Amino acid sequence: MQDFFESLVFAYEQLTKSYIMQRALLVGLFVVLVWGVVGFLFWGELVRFSSYLIELVPFSFIRSSGAIFLSTFLYMQVVLVTFAVVHVFVMNLLQNKKSANGGFIALNIVVVSAVFWGVVWFMNSGVIRSEMEKFLTWLPFETVEAVIANLLAFYFLYNLVVMSMTLVVGLYSTRLLESVREREFPYDTVYENEQGVFRYTLRDGAIFLVASLLLFPLLFIPVLNYIAQIALWTWLSKDTLFYDSATLLFKKPKKRDFQKISKHIWAIAGVGSLFNFIPAINIFGPFFSEIAMFYFLKRQRDAKNI
Repeated sequence: MQDFFESLVFAYEQLTKSYIMQRALLVGLFVVLVWGVVGFLFWGELVRFSSYLIELVPFSFIRSSGAIFLSTFLYMQVVLVTFAVVHVFVMNLLQNKKSANGGFIALNIVVVSAVFWGVVWFMNSGVIRSEMEKFLTWLPFETVEAVIANLLAFYFLYNLVVMSMTLVVGLYSTRLLESVREREFPYDTVYENEQGVFRYTLRDGAIFLVASLLLFPLLFIPVLNYIAQIALWTWLSKDTLFYDSATLLFKKPKKRDFQKISKHIWAIAGVGSLFNFIPAINIFGPFFSEIAMFYFLKRQRDAKNI
C-alpha cells in the first residue's frame, strides 16, 4: 500500500516539473484545437444527433439528466473562474519575485479549487439538482431539448478529447517514460516494444468508442451515469497506459504476471480518471496515470514482487 501512495505522490511531483508540464500543455492544446475545429465545423450535426437521441428518452429522464448536465457544467465554470481569480491574485503577489514554480502554483490552484467546489457541490447536491430541475420545468419543452442537446454535444466532444489525450499519451509513452527514467532513475534497465504499444493503444481506443455507444442510455440515469463514465475512463487509462509502462520495465510482460497487483493498477487509473472532471487539468490525467503506473511497477519489480 505504501508503494501505491508513493506512486501517486511521485506522479504529481513530476507533473509540476517543467519538462512534463510543457509536454502536457503542447499535447493538450493540440488535441483541444483539433476537436475544437471539428466541433466548430460539425456542431449542427452533433446537436441534431443529440436531439435525435433525446427524443427516445422520456421527459422525466431528460429533466433529471438535464439537471445533472447543467450542474456539472456550472461546476466546471465555477472552478475555472475561481482558478482565474486566485491565479491572478497570487501571481500579482509574486510579480516582483523571480519564481520558477509558476506551473507548480497553477496546478495546485486548480486542484484546490476543484476539490473545494467539489465538496461544496457534494454537500449541496440535492439542493443544486432540485433548483436545476425547477429551472428546466419552467422552460418550454422545446427549449429544454435544445439546452440538453447542446450540452450533450459538448459532452461528446469533451469525451473525444479525453479519449484522444489518453491514446496520444499511450503512443508517446516510450519517450515520456524514458525522460522520467533519465532524470530520476538513470541507471535502470528498460526495454522497448513500440509495436505492441501501438497495437494495444489503437485497440483500446476502438473498444472505448464502442463501449461508450453501448452504455449511452446510462447517461440519463442519475448516479449510474457518473459510475458508468468513471468506469469507462478508468478502463481506458488502465488498459492502455498500464501496458505501456509494463513493456518498458519487463521484457515480455503478460497480464497473468500482474494479477496480484491489479487492484492497485485499477486504483491508480481511477485516481487519474478523476482529473477529467476538472476543466483544464484534465489534460494532465493521462500523464499522471502513466507516470504513477510506471513508478509503481518499478517499485514492484525492484522488490521482486513480480
